[in-house]
Order: sequence, then structure tokens, then C-alpha cells
Amino acid sequence: MMIFNRTPEFEKELKALGKRWLSLPKDLAIAERLIESLYLDQESVDRVAFRKNFFNSKRAAILSSTKQCEAVKMRMDCASLGSKDSVRLVFIYIFDGTSVLLVELYSKTDKSREDTARLQKYLKEHA
Repeated sequence: MMIFNRTPEFEKELKALGKRWLSLPKDLAIAERLIESLYLDQESVDRVAFRKNFFNSKRAAILSSTKQCEAVKMRMDCASLGSKDSVRLVFIYIFDGTSVLLVELYSKTDKSREDTARLQKYLKEHA
């Protein structure tokens, strides 16, 4: 089982966006299960193929990768928004095998890119 930690900034964004989109807590739980499937039991051929297909699609991108961790930005589905793809989730997977740090949650209508300074701050903590 994977442990999902949240930055204080992420908690604030989740609270604010959750007021706009009531399905957000449930949507985040679905995204967490998807993240688990990306990283747990990577030795499985199906898991490796799933991960490759996931990152080759326009669904997610690896922003940074080191020996200790990997920073990822992914498109997150939000039931309250229907088919719009305007929610992004930025997280850091720590290669200890059990933990993910949720760094940022934002709407593409509010801002177009992730906060690179914030991401770098948390990457340094895990370097």
C-alpha cells in the first residue's frame, strides 16, 4: 500500500478547488489508485506496458527524475467538469517504494503551468 502525503500548499488548493468541484475528493482518490498502479509491482510485464503507455499518451509527463525520486504532472479527471481536461496534479514519487508527495493541484483555467519553484523546493528535500 502506498502512502500519500500532501504539502500544505496542496491542502490549500484542494480545499479551494473542492468548493468549486464537489466531486474532487472522490476524483483524487481515483487518481491515487492510478498512481499506485503506475509504481507498485513494476516487475510485472503488464505494469511496465501500462506505465509506458500512460507516459507516452498526453495524460502525463515526467518533469524530473533522479535516483531518489520522480516528479510527474498528470491530467486528472474531474466528474464535476465532465469531459473538460482542465485539472492537473503534480506529485513526487519517492523510490522507497511506498510514498508519494502530492505537491500541486490546479485548474488550467486558473493558470497554465505548474509552480516550478515549489516543485524544486520539494525535490531538493528528497534529493
